[in-house]
Amino acid sequence: MNIATIVGGFLAAVLLVSQAGLAESFDKPLHKTVLDLGRSTYLMSNDNRHVTVTCWYYNHFMVKEQNDPGVKGAESIALGSVQPGHLPKCLQALQPGEKEFTVWSEEGKKFVPWNGYFGGVKHDLIFLEGPDGDGNSGIPFAAFEADAKTKYFEESVALEARGERDFNFLPTSANQIVLRYLRVASAGCSIPKFGESCWSKLQQQTGLAHSPVPKCTDYEGKQAGVAASVIAYPVEATLYPKPSIRPLGGPIRCYPQQ
Repeated sequence: MNIATIVGGFLAAVLLVSQAGLAESFDKPLHKTVLDLGRSTYLMSNDNRHVTVTCWYYNHFMVKEQNDPGVKGAESIALGSVQPGHLPKCLQALQPGEKEFTVWSEEGKKFVPWNGYFGGVKHDLIFLEGPDGDGNSGIPFAAFEADAKTKYFEESVALEARGERDFNFLPTSANQIVLRYLRVASAGCSIPKFGESCWSKLQQQTGLAHSPVPKCTDYEGKQAGVAASVIAYPVEATLYPKPSIRPLGGPIRCYPQQ
């Protein structure tokens, strides 16, 4: 399904999320450096985009990403320490003390490099996102602690217009992070076809116990009443001392799973 057809139904929920408080974005880096490694060899001859290494510097660490526009997902995302009054050089090769962001692979029974992109930093958590959308028209993302290995929080945020994601951080104390976004969830069944019995599964999964069955208006052609339903709904995630997700009041968007 074309993402552009989904966007309209999200606007009311996005407005609710962003107006619920004076929203903040990710922390701004103290400094940013970009290395140009030359034109990507994986692109068409008329595409002149270049491979880059980008370093974002924050109070206590540096995030380094090597990105080839001809390859899906960053080639490497690493974390280096920043000492007071000294910014480490932004170099292509992994330097002593720098650590790649990794996730556990059940298939290989080992840690493997994160296959996605750097999203931003909030306090001491580093947010990374997946390389592509999922079947629920969402983008997986995760918040890592500053050891580049501990995945503290993992979720999926709804795609917005032009593929953008909408994160809103509420102003809090320095030892707390509260994040609002549009969460996606799959029923594994069709709400238009099974009605309340299908919706009850999503209510148990999401905590939307008091919300009525949403109208699924984007079912067309062969998908009409057949494809599994996906919903997007505004939530508030409080990350400390233990991550918890609370659904917010507002419109619930329902559409067929891709």
